Amino acid sequence: MVSEHCKFQLEATKLGRTVVFPVTVLARGERGRMRLSAETQCSDPFHFLVQFIVRDAADFDDLLVRFRQELEHRGFAPVRYRLRDGGTWADWVPLGPGSAA
Repeated sequence: MVSEHCKFQLEATKLGRTVVFPVTVLARGERGRMRLSAETQCSDPFHFLVQFIVRDAADFDDLLVRFRQELEHRGFAPVRYRLRDGGTWADWVPLGPGSAA
């Protein structure tokens, strides 16, 4: 069964432009364990559409690390992120270079 796990926003920069990625994390339970998946997309001056997809992450920290790796591979520099807490957004959490979360 698939259900919504959480929502978060991740802010990254590329070519002097700041992009805020809205991400919905889905949880899929199978055989007593939960796996997380997420995807988002954007466009940049060189590509009409760039998709970022993470599947089968063990937990949120793993998902965030893998998501950052995809962004960095495409030339984005992750700056900060924030989680949706109930009906409001939590404070921004800075992402330093090379930090896990």
